[in-house]
Amino acid sequence: MAAEEDTASQLRQTSRLRFEHLKGRLFEAGLVGATLLGIVSLLVLFGYIAFDAFRPLTASVRWYLLYFGTLVTPTAAFTLYARRRPAVRAANARAFAVILGGLTVSCVSYVVAEALSPYDIFVYALFGGVPPILVALYGRTTDDNSYIGPAIPVSILVGFGVANLFYGTIRPLVDILARWITYFGVVTVPVAVIMGVVVSRRWSRQRGLYAAGAVIVTSLLVAVGGIALGIDPSFWIVLSSALVLPTVYVVGETVATDPEGRIGVLGPFVVIGGIVVGAVLERQLGIEGLESYVTPTLLLTSWNGLDAGQAGVYPQIVGSIIIVGFMALLAFPVGVGAAVYLEEYAASTGWSGRLAALLEVNISNLAGVPSVVYGILGLALFRNTLGFGTGVVISAAGTLGLLILPIVVVSAQEALRSVPDSLRQASYGMGASRWQTLRNVVLPEAVPGILTGTILALARAIGETAPLVIIAVATTKYSPPEGIFSSATALPLQIFAARSNVSAAFRHGVVPATAVVLLTLMLVMNTAAIVIRNRYESDN
Repeated sequence: MAAEEDTASQLRQTSRLRFEHLKGRLFEAGLVGATLLGIVSLLVLFGYIAFDAFRPLTASVRWYLLYFGTLVTPTAAFTLYARRRPAVRAANARAFAVILGGLTVSCVSYVVAEALSPYDIFVYALFGGVPPILVALYGRTTDDNSYIGPAIPVSILVGFGVANLFYGTIRPLVDILARWITYFGVVTVPVAVIMGVVVSRRWSRQRGLYAAGAVIVTSLLVAVGGIALGIDPSFWIVLSSALVLPTVYVVGETVATDPEGRIGVLGPFVVIGGIVVGAVLERQLGIEGLESYVTPTLLLTSWNGLDAGQAGVYPQIVGSIIIVGFMALLAFPVGVGAAVYLEEYAASTGWSGRLAALLEVNISNLAGVPSVVYGILGLALFRNTLGFGTGVVISAAGTLGLLILPIVVVSAQEALRSVPDSLRQASYGMGASRWQTLRNVVLPEAVPGILTGTILALARAIGETAPLVIIAVATTKYSPPEGIFSSATALPLQIFAARSNVSAAFRHGVVPATAVVLLTLMLVMNTAAIVIRNRYESDN
């Protein structure tokens, strides 16, 4: 009898275990199904947009065979080769990062300077850049560096204030300069300083001076060549300073110091070469290609509401970049400063502690407020209270800055909390003050998280539409903004306006193509966040 009861008990236990195992497998299958459903849904959405934007069925079979031979096959073969070789893969990623980053910086610097006037940017860069350099140089000559750190941002603000106060006197003097000289001062000089510092840390101070001098001399040669040929050398100076010379440095350094991974620098050139060779053969052989709406016309011209083939979103692209740039300048220091106060300086008890707790609760709640509410706040603050014009850059940037400010604060707080307390205690144990611990220990550890959260918040803000509609930003504009008090528009608003065009070519062609441009901008910002995070993590 006892044996029968034991057997029955074992059977029940076995059945229960099998049932629990089955539940676990079903739960796992449900998670996999939910993940696949989300991914497939996004792929279908993006595929629908890409199908309308690129119109793949308009190309001939010969066109696909051409680019399969010149681009897809070489790129796939090189990727398979690099995949099993870590050194080659690392060099390949480094080469892609410097080329794509340099190209992005060059294009953004040039179009923003062209929109806002390179002379104005030169004036404010001169008065905002020289004082902190002088303060830093003074700090190297003295042993007491207690006030050097706080003096640098103060000197920048004082420089901007002086430039604004004497703008009427300074600007006529700057107007005498040739246009390319302003680009030389705004782009070439900072690149030369960065190259000099990087090479000095990597090799020696003498080589750093040589690298900085090479940037200066090369840009001057480009300027002389452009003047001799009778063309404006401004764009070529920007391109050579921000793209060509950093690429030459990274490729040269990799080839000279990394024999195992040097072949990896060919990766970007395989892709670019495949595109160029394919385009040349396509034209020479007269092969019928894509009738896409993502064309240079879309990227480089102004809006045309009558002819879809001539519709361009250049003013919208520049407007989005300028709005996001000023938004970052407004939200980043305030958000990071608030996070540092709440995590490192705020008391946990007493009235100060209660105030800090109240601030944290409200900031967390503000992160979930709908974006249209921030539009109403921006309308009340910037237009009704401060009296700014309708739909100007400063109002749009300020409204979107308020939108992402709670996200920046929360992400920066999380990054600061992730720094182990043992590092703080070790720093205090070495006799460091709270400020020294924060500057030398905490912030370097938290920078990847802070920058990643901030850039992801900026990527979200660049696609916002509702707040811009509420503060009356123009849906369509035919020229880029000329300053922070100039009216502007943005890519999401143009998509919002074009989706109601009576022509099907706009609804099913231009709108998806503009959405592709907007998604590309967001992808670039997300990629920048990943590169910065990986860079700091590898350094740590």
